[in-house]
Amino acid sequence: MGYERLPREYRMRPSRRNAFLGVIVVGTLAVVLPMVTADDLPAAFKYLFLLGWVLLFGWLFYATLRCSTTANIKALDVRGMIRHRRLAWEDIQDIRSEFSAAGAAQSGAASVLVHAYDRNGAKVLLPFVDDIHVNVERELTLLLEAWQELRGEDWAPDPAAAVRIDRRDARQAALMAGFAVAMIALIPLTVLMLLPLFVDLPEWLESILSPLTVMGLGLPLIFVLTALSTYRNRRPSA
Repeated sequence: MGYERLPREYRMRPSRRNAFLGVIVVGTLAVVLPMVTADDLPAAFKYLFLLGWVLLFGWLFYATLRCSTTANIKALDVRGMIRHRRLAWEDIQDIRSEFSAAGAAQSGAASVLVHAYDRNGAKVLLPFVDDIHVNVERELTLLLEAWQELRGEDWAPDPAAAVRIDRRDARQAALMAGFAVAMIALIPLTVLMLLPLFVDLPEWLESILSPLTVMGLGLPLIFVLTALSTYRNRRPSA
C-alpha cells in the first residue's frame, strides 16, 4: 500500500546543489570583479551593489535549499521558495505529471514535473518531484496510491474545482497549440515574405507580403486563432 511507504521527502540532490552554488559563485565573480576594479564608479555604489548582489543570491541559494516536498500520512507538505503549503490528503483534488516545454528546451532542467491540485483547483508544484531527481512514474504511482488510501472513504471530487482544473488545462493546451502551429508556420510565412524578391507580383500583393504584414500580423494571427480554436474545443461546458 502507498501509505505504508510514507513519509517520503524530496529535496535537491547534493550534486545539483553544488553545481548550483558553483554557478552562483562564478556568475558573481564575473559580474562583481569588473565593477569593483572600475575606476569611474563611486566607491559607495560599488559596495552597495556588491552587498545587494550577495544578499540576493545568498537568499536565492538558501531559499532553493529549503524547497522540498514531504509526504506523510496526514498531508503533502510543500515548501516553495516563498510559500509553504500543507495539503491535507482529503483536500487534494488530483496529482498529475506534466511535460514542461521550458524544461525540454533548457539543458539540465526538468522536462517532467508533478503538480497537486488543492480544494480550490489551484495548481501546486511539488518541488523536486521531477524527472531529474526521481523516477517520476514510480513516485507518482506511490503518491496517487497514498492519496487514494488516505483521503477517506467518503471523499468525492469537488465539481467546481474540477471545472477550474479542466479550464486551466484547456488554456495551457491552447497556448501550447498556438506556439506549436506558429513555429510550424514560420517556414511558409518566410517563403511568402521573400516571394516578392524573386517573382514579379502586383503592387497590392507585394504590400500584403511585406515583412511587417506577414510576420507582424500573420504570425500573431495564426497563434491567436489556433489558441482560441483549441481552447474552444477543449473548454468544459460547465
